[in-house]
Amino acid sequence: MENSYDNNGFMIVRENYCCDHFEPDEGALVPMKECWCCKWARFDAEIHELNSKSVGICQYEGNRCEVVESSEVSL
Repeated sequence: MENSYDNNGFMIVRENYCCDHFEPDEGALVPMKECWCCKWARFDAEIHELNSKSVGICQYEGNRCEVVESSEVSL
């Protein structure tokens, strides 16, 4: 499956996804190895470009892609 990224280059993840950079969230009641319980993932209402509560973004810099501004693209 190909990864998707938001406008800031952060990887879009589902709650049950997990990568090699998983670190448990200190507030997780059940430390399951899923993005939902990872300290790098954000599943919150502040993410306006995501349309599901089961979808979030991974804030780990190693998973981030470089964003190319449209003004920098030459044809």
